[in-house]
Amino acid sequence: MANIPPIIINHPEDGVFYIGRERDENVRRPRDIGIMGSSSASMRLFHDGGFELRSSDDATAEQGSSILQVCDGAPLIIKSHGDILIECDGRFSVEANDIRMSANNADEGDITLKAKHDINIDADNRIIAQSENVVLSGTAKILSFSAGWNMMVGNVIRFHEPTSQLIPPVLGDYLNEQTKTLKK
Repeated sequence: MANIPPIIINHPEDGVFYIGRERDENVRRPRDIGIMGSSSASMRLFHDGGFELRSSDDATAEQGSSILQVCDGAPLIIKSHGDILIECDGRFSVEANDIRMSANNADEGDITLKAKHDINIDADNRIIAQSENVVLSGTAKILSFSAGWNMMVGNVIRFHEPTSQLIPPVLGDYLNEQTKTLKK
């Protein structure tokens, strides 16, 4: 392979444009093309096929960064054959006319929401949770409140209150088995 030096277009005040593979052996991921602004903002296309978009780390860059798709009705597609990881130090917000999430792997296709504080679900119309089994577990209390009707419907409805000792032992064993993974 020829060792052709990169083409470098440099503006002394406003940035650099590199075309040609990075040859420094100390670089972990050599780039083929790099565009750097006068700040530390940059775009790099790596020799292994990956890319990196990086914004300035300058604290005065209050405008932030944007990816805009302005063609009416045309999708913006982000597709990965691996994982997608999004991290932010501030708030993560998603807003759309309709939001859908699907986990399609029947063996490992879970959707997990975990919060260090609260999870709030607020719907102007209905909240419907459907599953083969539904478990609500609270370590301190569970409160069900309605300003209107509050109904429970089932083929069999059992209330278990272990303090009174009125529960049949077989049912108590069954309930303990069903709830053992929920107890700390």
